[in-house]
Amino acid sequence: MKPSVVHAYVKDLPYMELEQGERIFDFIVSQQLVNCLELGFYQGVSSAYIAGALHEMGNGKLVTIDTVLARQLQPNIESIIGGLGLEEFVTYYFEPSSYTWRLMKFLRDSNFKKFDFCYIDGGHSWDTTGFAYFLVSRLLKPGGWIIFDDLNWTHQDAAVCNTARVKAMADDEKSAAQVGLVYELLVKRDSQFTDFFIEGSWGYARKQG
Repeated sequence: MKPSVVHAYVKDLPYMELEQGERIFDFIVSQQLVNCLELGFYQGVSSAYIAGALHEMGNGKLVTIDTVLARQLQPNIESIIGGLGLEEFVTYYFEPSSYTWRLMKFLRDSNFKKFDFCYIDGGHSWDTTGFAYFLVSRLLKPGGWIIFDDLNWTHQDAAVCNTARVKAMADDEKSAAQVGLVYELLVKRDSQFTDFFIEGSWGYARKQG
């Protein structure tokens, strides 16, 4: 399913624009990444673009994870994926607290099939994104790719800036691009990974084969 078809359905819903949808579609199809993981789906727009790429290839599965709060959104991922007829390509999990607990369950399952692609767009903090990376690095096949979204995102400039949690942060923590710190200080210094490059707000890394 071409990105233009997905975009015509989701229109201006957040948080993936058509240009990014085309980019992730092209990347998945060109690399033949059929076993995909997504951390943070919100309403499911990014999930739809990824699933559209799998549909285009006629093969694959997206496993996508967010919190139970995402189920209350209108429209939510269930209605978007269902409306596009992409249900067979997507399995979604609504977690009570964090996607990292679901990742633990994947690691614990000795029969679990490893992923060849992961798109990380949730948490946006040093601890959550850093730990997610640690877990994903163990769930990823050799040769598999990770894309980190929002490398330059900061708590002080986001909608969460007035929450109690953010107000309690030190000033340098509020102003830090924490996903970018994970990418620069953890991912790029990890000998398991190579082929680093940045495209817009995305940071790419490939696990060595």
